This record gives sequence, structure tokens and C-alpha cells, in this order.
Amino acid sequence: MTPDNGTPPTEQSEVDRLRAENALLRAEKDLLLKAAIGFATDAGVFRHKSPEPEAR
Repeated sequence: MTPDNGTPPTEQSEVDRLRAENALLRAEKDLLLKAAIGFATDAGVFRHKSPEPEAR
């Protein structure tokens, strides 16, 4: 049985598997990005800089 797009079933199952893996990798990347932003925020990386230079 060939899918509507003409791709043989074995190739279609590989495409489906790769799409699922791609979705998982994107979700993991988004999670890691949010975690990195959280750690950077906690470390004070994103402080507002004042327009005045720091006094020494």
C-alpha cells in the first residue's frame, strides 16, 4: 500500500520516525533554552544598565 504522496511505505515510516524525532529534539531545545535563561537571570546576567557610568 502506497501513501497518497507516492512514497513507499518503508520510506514513509522513516519520514514519520524522523518527524517525531525532530519534534522531540525541538521540545528539548526549547526546554534547555528556558533553563539557560532561568540560570542566567538568577546569576544576574540580565541586569538593567543605567545610562550613567559606574562610579569608581
